[in-house]
Amino acid sequence: MQAEYSVQLVLTLLFLVVASTLVRKGRSDPLVSTLQPRQRIRPVLLEMLDPLLAIVVVGPLLAHELNVDAWHILAGLVGIAAGIPIGLLRSRVQYVRAIKSSKSVVLTRSRAEYGLIVLLVILRSSESSIQKNHTTSVTLLFALLLALPIGESCARSLSMVKKYRTEVFESPAVGLAE
Repeated sequence: MQAEYSVQLVLTLLFLVVASTLVRKGRSDPLVSTLQPRQRIRPVLLEMLDPLLAIVVVGPLLAHELNVDAWHILAGLVGIAAGIPIGLLRSRVQYVRAIKSSKSVVLTRSRAEYGLIVLLVILRSSESSIQKNHTTSVTLLFALLLALPIGESCARSLSMVKKYRTEVFESPAVGLAE
């Protein structure tokens, strides 16, 4: 179990280093000065890597819950399915435009981002107490809530990357005339 946490910590730290490098690159883009309030530039590569972070953070916990029984697997699938429309909605609300020159997207900040982070922290910190609690309904809810951010993150990421690619390929001047 300790080795699992070590690998998870190393992967999380690696992701944070890559993410901070990509975020700094996005912030150095000259177009940052033309952004509206609450908007930010995010490299598309970081958007593609985002689901991996969700998997690294909650994956081991989810795997443990899914090994309990078939009901937990079903709860996990329901959680992923519930996360998909949330992710698609968030991508529709957050996505502003593509910037071809820096391979980035402009996004609008949303409160849902912070809510999802709070959910992940709460789930992560309540892991030991929930594992000690053998009430089936609580552990089923835990499996569902663990799977939800994975479905949300994958759907949001795929949707934003698709929007970016569509916009970049349809308009070769996107990001250059701004």
